[in-house]
Amino acid sequence: MLAIPDVVVEVKLPQSLLIGSGLTRQETSDALLRSYIISLYRQDRISSGKAANLLGIHRLTFIRMLAEEDIPYLDYTSEELEHEVEAVRRWNKA
Repeated sequence: MLAIPDVVVEVKLPQSLLIGSGLTRQETSDALLRSYIISLYRQDRISSGKAANLLGIHRLTFIRMLAEEDIPYLDYTSEELEHEVEAVRRWNKA
């Protein structure tokens, strides 16, 4: 697999925010990356597997991370859920 180099993105934060958080620059950077990846996942721009890979963790660990943040892994509308349940019922009858 071809390795894609990392890109450095500059984010300006008020110094008071960094000091007030009690986090180091690296911890802040890690938190921002995590939040960005979760945001991309929530927007359906990346899969849970891709998100986990980008964070360097197992997919199940990522799913647990979502639960800790009260972010649903499966986010069905009631109509979509009904469709899925019906598909399972048809599958069980076959």
